[in-house]
Amino acid sequence: MLGKLKGIICFSLIFILSLVQIQLLWSNEIYAQSNESPIEEKDKISCSSEHLKDLDEIYPKIDSIGFDKSNMELTGTTFRFKAICRGKNLIYQWTIFKDFDELYKKYYDEENFLDYTMDEVGTYQILLKIKDENGITTSKLSEEINIITPIKINSIWIDKSGKEPVNTPLTFSASAQGDSLRYHWYILKDRTVVYDSLLCDDDRVHYTPRNPGTYKAVLYVKDRFGKYTSKCSEEIIIYEEVLTEKEKLEALINERDFTSKTNYYIWINTKANVVYVFEGENKNWNLTKTMVCTDGKASTPTIKGNFTITGRALWLTSYNGKVRAKYKVKFFGHYYFHSVLFDSRGKNIVDSRLGQSLSHGCVRLSVDDAKWVYDNMNDGTGVYIY
Repeated sequence: MLGKLKGIICFSLIFILSLVQIQLLWSNEIYAQSNESPIEEKDKISCSSEHLKDLDEIYPKIDSIGFDKSNMELTGTTFRFKAICRGKNLIYQWTIFKDFDELYKKYYDEENFLDYTMDEVGTYQILLKIKDENGITTSKLSEEINIITPIKINSIWIDKSGKEPVNTPLTFSASAQGDSLRYHWYILKDRTVVYDSLLCDDDRVHYTPRNPGTYKAVLYVKDRFGKYTSKCSEEIIIYEEVLTEKEKLEALINERDFTSKTNYYIWINTKANVVYVFEGENKNWNLTKTMVCTDGKASTPTIKGNFTITGRALWLTSYNGKVRAKYKVKFFGHYYFHSVLFDSRGKNIVDSRLGQSLSHGCVRLSVDDAKWVYDNMNDGTGVYIY
């Protein structure tokens, strides 16, 4: 019985030892497989890289298309385009596009560069196509190049020249070339800026100088690409005009609307006791005669305003019959031009005073001046009294 129990115990120990050994062997196998996996993955990556390297060696490739100028240049600029490529026995075909239209093509040859002059405004792009000894091709587009018109101010001119009086309107104009130009005008008086137009679209500027000095315009022109150029006009001298009395009077009357049905116009300054006679037409009157007069006194002033000559007679007799005057010419109601006063018989002058305010409202003149008005100022002649 004891011997049978010993046999069972020994068998059990052997069985347990066998299980332990099997477990150890299984664990080692898993560990070995785990250590072998990273090596297999590296082998796969290495194999893939070698495959890609082989493809690079087989197919041609364009690394870059370079050129020796910037991507914004003026018309007439010559570019040299150069290709950096990889492949065996390569040949090159160049095509130039302007605004997406094919403009030029150079067919396959062995030169990896192209010289081309861009004479027209537009956006250019180069398409390069290469072919290797096996007939395999590839292509690439360059970056865009903008060709623009050179910005230039051809000339600046003034509508006047030499010397002009103060308050003469001036117009400065420019002729310029470029793309979408804008203008910035400065007017200088004796090298000091007196007017700044700011940036605008006008190729001309109007300016009226109010003070004497030497004037000129400085123009800056800017295109849509931000490029600038500038130019100065010729100088013009503005002087203080010293007008004669005649010129001042003509300027004064021609600034206003004074019309007449004849080619004469009479203008009376009662403060100065002067009669001015102008010849011409509205806005173009020329002073031709000046006469000293006597107008109405303070209690019987000469009427003021615009009137018209409407009649005449050789003699005027006063209301009391004591005095007479020659060559009466009516301009309103009982208001007349006439000579200085004579006695009741019309023989002798009894009051020859002129250049004062003494009359009952009429305008007295010397005998000769009164006769001249009588003979030359026809009905319809305009009269202005102030």
